[in-house]
Amino acid sequence: MSPDEFEEVLGYDGEILQESFVGWPLAGRRLPAASFIECDFTGVDFTGTRLDGTTFLKCRLDGARFAEAILDSAKFVESSLAGASFAGARLNQCHFLKSTFEGARFDGASLSEVTFVTGSVEGVAFANATLYRVAIMEAGFGRCDLTGARLERVMVTAADLRECALDGMSADTVMMMEARMDGLDLSGRTLARCNFMKSSMAGIDLSGCDLTQTLFQDCNLQQARMSGARAATGLFLNANLAGAAMDGMDLTYAILDGAILDGATLDGSRMELAQLKSTSARGTRFRNVDFENADASYADWTGADLSGANMYRLNLHGTTFQPVATGSRLSTTLGTDEDRRISELYDPIAVEQHLRQRSKGGR
Repeated sequence: MSPDEFEEVLGYDGEILQESFVGWPLAGRRLPAASFIECDFTGVDFTGTRLDGTTFLKCRLDGARFAEAILDSAKFVESSLAGASFAGARLNQCHFLKSTFEGARFDGASLSEVTFVTGSVEGVAFANATLYRVAIMEAGFGRCDLTGARLERVMVTAADLRECALDGMSADTVMMMEARMDGLDLSGRTLARCNFMKSSMAGIDLSGCDLTQTLFQDCNLQQARMSGARAATGLFLNANLAGAAMDGMDLTYAILDGAILDGATLDGSRMELAQLKSTSARGTRFRNVDFENADASYADWTGADLSGANMYRLNLHGTTFQPVATGSRLSTTLGTDEDRRISELYDPIAVEQHLRQRSKGGR
């Protein structure tokens, strides 16, 4: 195809099939909503190019350079972009479907409403990039460079962050369900309003993090380090926090129902109005914790250390409560309401026996 023929085809947003553009000067041009099918763009320079609705179907774009390019509603389907560079590019409402990106770079790029579906983003660099409303689904997310990246309203499925570069990364309203994050050092980061449901985070360091409204439901956080973290209204339902260091945390209004806290340390933490129903906190240290108006009903707190804790209106209804030391203002705690406990059993025989005993006692 000659340059003149190329310009004519682009003029009416046509289709271009099985052409080679290797060595063509496409930098700084404007590519409208044309469809390139099984074309070869290996190493082609798209620097500063504007792509409006352009589609690449089963194309080779290995080593292509999209530096500072503007991609608006562009689509890459079943294409190879190994080693491609999108450094400083702006991508808006773009879609990468069943495409591979081995060694590709998005350094300093801005991605808004971009989707990566299946294919592979293994080893891709997003250093200092901004990702807003980006979805990376079933795309083998691992060994990626997220140094200095800013993630907001991002969804990544089955991510493995254990070998990712994460220095300076911040995340707000990010969903990483079932992620692998064991042993990572994320101390001091902003991870507010994120969803880490069912993730493996054993031994992770979240000390000093902003975890406001973050969801850790069904997470494995054994031996995690979370001292000084702010997790007000955080959700830790059924999370395993055994042996975790949680000293000085802000857990006001947090929900820890069904969580395992055995052997954890929460000295000096704030837990006003926290929900701790059915927690297992055997041998847990709660020294000087503020439990004002918290609810620990039906919990197992055998051997818990509550030295100096503020237990004003702490609800211990139905709780196995055998602490090694008790806190201040203990007389104001709410103990077991026997009538309520029996009624909650949903056992007619037990209820009848209880009523008979009460009747006999009243005579």
